[in-house]
Amino acid sequence: MKQAIFYIVIAIALIGLLLNLDAFLFSFVKMIISLAIFAGIIYAIYYFFFLTEDQRKYKRAQRKYRKRNKKK
Repeated sequence: MKQAIFYIVIAIALIGLLLNLDAFLFSFVKMIISLAIFAGIIYAIYYFFFLTEDQRKYKRAQRKYRKRNKKK
């Protein structure tokens, strides 16, 4: 009898978990997207307001160099 009650409780817990899984996944994806947007905004502020024009040119040249050498 105790074993049957245990398996019934486990089954109910699994059903509840599966029914709430979509809400958890959606909230997790939403959080990841929000963090990515926030990081992008912070990087844009850093790039456009804190770097000088020469530093930006250097970063662009560095990206071009890396991109060109990756293909080899």
